[in-house]
Amino acid sequence: MLTALSVKLTEQPSGIRGIAHRLKRDKIQIEVLRSRGVTLKHVTYISFSGQVRLDKTDKIIGSQRSRLLCSDKLIFPHHSGYKRFLSQSFASRLCTNAALAVLQGMENSDRLRVGIMDRHGTNAEFLMCVLKYCGDVTVITNNSAAYRRVLDAALNDLGATAVVTQNAAELLTRDFVIIPEKIYEPVSINSTALVLGIGREDVNSPNYFYSYKIKMPNGFNEIKPPELDGEYFCSALYTLASQYELGSMVPVRIEGNGKTRTVETLRAYLAKLLDNHS
Repeated sequence: MLTALSVKLTEQPSGIRGIAHRLKRDKIQIEVLRSRGVTLKHVTYISFSGQVRLDKTDKIIGSQRSRLLCSDKLIFPHHSGYKRFLSQSFASRLCTNAALAVLQGMENSDRLRVGIMDRHGTNAEFLMCVLKYCGDVTVITNNSAAYRRVLDAALNDLGATAVVTQNAAELLTRDFVIIPEKIYEPVSINSTALVLGIGREDVNSPNYFYSYKIKMPNGFNEIKPPELDGEYFCSALYTLASQYELGSMVPVRIEGNGKTRTVETLRAYLAKLLDNHS
């Protein structure tokens, strides 16, 4: 079962009415919602005092406090044991799904110079998918061992291979860079390259996109708390509720640096980039 916490701060009147208002006891509402095999316990804390007393929610939330679905505006005390659920697994899948959707529809994808940054080697299988469409691929990783089996399979099954290196400077030669992981280092990219990632890290590129908007599957939207983003809620469904079919979703919009694009417009950008190289 998933647990979500919403907080409603009531409007604070002024004067004597305000004092009386703040003396009211805070309320807690509990709603259990079900859809498509998923159960969500939605806890709503209604605060009259302007504060949130977590001791009032401890028994209700229980062990779920360490992976609580809630708005990123909620800040919990450091030693409270309460933590907002966060996982990069679903965002990583949306990133790679968007990248493959772009490549699948291109006529000249084999001419693209593609870069994949995967320092931990957790996305090694993704390389096999990319090599079906592109022959010039460079992987930046600190875990080359994770790529050995994939490289052997690519050579045997596709007659293709890739460059695997630790040197991030190699990304400067790439047209299309895919970063399906959180990064903790400044990354320089060719100014014309298209870059897909999963966070607002220090990526030096005007064409960096990192936020993926999806169409909520029927049923799940009915149990999603209104203040939660669809991608965030689906991330919890995917990671905590074993809704692995969500891992095949392709974003309807991709955002970053104040820009909004679709798979089709990103594909058109790369096609134009290749034309300029000719």
